Amino acid sequence: MRETTANLPGMTAHRPTILSALILIAALVSTLAFGGDALAQPQVHVALEDVRVCPARNDDTAPPDYTSPTCRSVPIRELDPQGAHLWVRMRLPLAAEHLRGDGPFGLMVLGKMSSEVFINGSLVGTNGQPGDDRRSETPGRIDASLFVPHTLVHQGNNIVDIRMSSHHGWLELVSPVHAILFGRFQDPTRIIITAYWPSLITFGVFLVSLVFFGVTAWRNEDRSQSALLAAAALFGGTELLVETARGLVAYPYPFQDVRLILITLCAAGFGLCILAYLLERMTSLGWRSKLARILVVLTALVPVVILMPGFDGKTVGVLTSCALAGLAWSALWTFQRRKGAAVLLIAFAAFLLVLFQVGSYFLDVGYFYAAAGVLAFAMYQQAQSLVAERRQRRLEARRALKLQTALDQARQKSAPAQIQLVSAGRVDYVSTDRIVQLKAAGDYVELHFEDGRTSLYSGTLGGLENELPPAFLRVHRSHVVNTLFVSALERDAGGTGELILSNGARVPVSRRILPAVRSALADKRPPQ
Repeated sequence: MRETTANLPGMTAHRPTILSALILIAALVSTLAFGGDALAQPQVHVALEDVRVCPARNDDTAPPDYTSPTCRSVPIRELDPQGAHLWVRMRLPLAAEHLRGDGPFGLMVLGKMSSEVFINGSLVGTNGQPGDDRRSETPGRIDASLFVPHTLVHQGNNIVDIRMSSHHGWLELVSPVHAILFGRFQDPTRIIITAYWPSLITFGVFLVSLVFFGVTAWRNEDRSQSALLAAAALFGGTELLVETARGLVAYPYPFQDVRLILITLCAAGFGLCILAYLLERMTSLGWRSKLARILVVLTALVPVVILMPGFDGKTVGVLTSCALAGLAWSALWTFQRRKGAAVLLIAFAAFLLVLFQVGSYFLDVGYFYAAAGVLAFAMYQQAQSLVAERRQRRLEARRALKLQTALDQARQKSAPAQIQLVSAGRVDYVSTDRIVQLKAAGDYVELHFEDGRTSLYSGTLGGLENELPPAFLRVHRSHVVNTLFVSALERDAGGTGELILSNGARVPVSRRILPAVRSALADKRPPQ
């Protein structure tokens, strides 16, 4: 909802893939599906014809007769109270069906102004307080509904007189008066939000994207690309909240200027962040070259914002300019045969086609679905990339472990370590390359040697395990084996397993650690 009635429906990468095109198609479908009549309840416009306008003064207590030479007739679409204090007379035609039913009537005044409303000569109410200047005016709400007693209206033509002014704010809007509507009394924000609630569904995507890419950038994983996408999510989510604010809060009309500026700035920020992300993803240019290209696009946006009439036009112009830049770059990348560029070219072309066909309605719903879809797909690809990267890191770590194990085993063969063992007051120093396995035996540890001998020594298996070199592996709570003497690993139907050692001994492997043992044995196998 911006400054024209056209905004009230019913009120006259990661490497891009084919999913980019699907996102744009979904945006078009959502626009067509949700871009219907926002005013489901029956409402009646004042007659959309020329209206009589006269100067107003602070001490006026009733409408004038509109015969003064200072009065004039103007098309209703050109009605403009900005920087003025006016009386306006308009016709409200009501049929019998408009007056049927229960409940009070209301007159909704939507626009950037303060107002005082009379119907058929009787005061209905005020929205703020119109005045001759900024000091005497009290700003009204951007959207107000005034109670209308049944006795004030009748079938046929009714006369609506509105004293209005708009001295606050600093933007000169093309259409500051958005609509004057008659119907059952209701909160205007409840009507307006019906045009926006489908857009609010996407807010979760913007929030999750901001957190996801923000954390990814903070952890220094694809920092520049993640930071750009986090910024795009911030701009998109902020624009969504500001865009839908009119359907959430009945704010004073001066805030409308701030709202319109923020919408245009956020649209520009989102577009520029996506373009910068594509430059980062699709090219190997230095940061100065990338920055120069973004600055060229930013410079082109300035005359677009200045020259385009209305803030709907400015926002559409900003998005169109960014999409045209993306289209041109995609065409160049396609010519250079860069992977994914052709699909990116189709996606930008589809976006422009939808934007030109749907116009400002696309800004209310479809644009947010397209933006959220792009970020959601980028999260999907980023997550895939992170998973692949971590898998590669684990693979490299395993390779490093295998190399280190092979070096340890080679070192044990050439210069085996010795451990100190105590038994019956005697201390023995045993070379580890002679030990086949160790087995817990109460308060003792039973050692099995390569030559078939066994010996009991004082201590615990856990304590002794800490002194053994990496070639030894604990495969059961009661068994540690020297992997240099492992011949085979067998698994039975129950899920447990057994290690067969080179001396023919069979050592049980617990079901819980069987997968880890299998992986460890693979890592500890010496190179051929």
